[in-house]
Amino acid sequence: MSQLSWRGFEHRLPKLGERTIRRYVETSPHYRGKAPAHLHLHMAHTVREFGRMFARAAREGSEPREDELELFRQRGRERGAEGLPVSEFVHAYLLAAEEMWAEVDDLSGGSPPAETTAVLLNCLHRVLNVAVQAHQKEFQTADHEQREAARALVRRLAAGELVPEPADVRLAPAYGVLALRFAADPADSVGDAVGRHLAGQRKARLLLQHLHRELSGDVLAALDPDGGLLLLPSTSDSPEAALNEARQAVPRAHQTTGVEITGAFAHAAELSHIPAAVAEAERLLRLNSVPDTVAVLADHLFEYQLNHDSAATPQLRALAARLSGEPDLMTTLRTYFATDFNRRETARKLHVHPNTVDNRLSRIANLTGADPRTAKGLLLLGASLGLAG
Repeated sequence: MSQLSWRGFEHRLPKLGERTIRRYVETSPHYRGKAPAHLHLHMAHTVREFGRMFARAAREGSEPREDELELFRQRGRERGAEGLPVSEFVHAYLLAAEEMWAEVDDLSGGSPPAETTAVLLNCLHRVLNVAVQAHQKEFQTADHEQREAARALVRRLAAGELVPEPADVRLAPAYGVLALRFAADPADSVGDAVGRHLAGQRKARLLLQHLHRELSGDVLAALDPDGGLLLLPSTSDSPEAALNEARQAVPRAHQTTGVEITGAFAHAAELSHIPAAVAEAERLLRLNSVPDTVAVLADHLFEYQLNHDSAATPQLRALAARLSGEPDLMTTLRTYFATDFNRRETARKLHVHPNTVDNRLSRIANLTGADPRTAKGLLLLGASLGLAG
């Protein structure tokens, strides 16, 4: 291409920028075909500067200069801070490059020199490299700040503090409180303290991404590598929808990430009820030992009631502690309860004679002072097992 042709190319850049913007808004879900004023201001300028850099590099047969690349680095930072997904960001640059190539093809009469192709690809590579790196760094910073703001909001709501309506979050009238426990990951214990911290944060972020994908509405999260709290938007009189979502999301997140998750759910019919719901969910979580499940109060009424400390609690725990050195007796007692106190069924499950079960029940009575063949003894031993977990 001649010098005059490159001047013609630069003369066409304003219209080329407008075509790029038009194509972008037609294909982007964020604009729905209507270009806001800031696109005409910033994106058109970016496309023109991209085109000028390309034209200069093609004329001189040289590389893009660092001072030319600084604009695209700055644009990357701006879009990252705004939260624009990197895929959208890259898409806009690719459209601009396509429009530039169409102009090159037209000005060359359909026979652009091979070296022009290489120059455009090199410019596109350099621009995307600096822009995406800057975008990623800024996007991660913005994402971190957003997560920390959500964590702080969850903590304040859980503490019962009065919080003004946040500018970027619309609080629901009620919330389902989902308390979660994450199993340890092998990476959590590998490497030095920094490596372990990074692995833990990566796990928490990955789980949060998948849980957000499974749950609807503006979910508020405060998660750490070992678990935490999610507040699921709800209504004051209908906790079922939030609970059903939670019961589906927990096993799916485990399947996707490979991290074992255990949950517990309580409902806060009003914002002021959130502290009580958090306390309930966290207590239920301590009682839940079955991964991939979400415990609710209705499933753990007996254990939940027992787990309110009183003067009797240490003595009830002591009953089970007396059996800790006798695993056969503890297994027999648990099986006896599991079979609804059927000594023959207990014997069958343990592969022993019914008389052996009788002998063990007598030993339990002598050791604990609570006879499992009496109503009072059953209540005491059941309470003791409930506290023992």
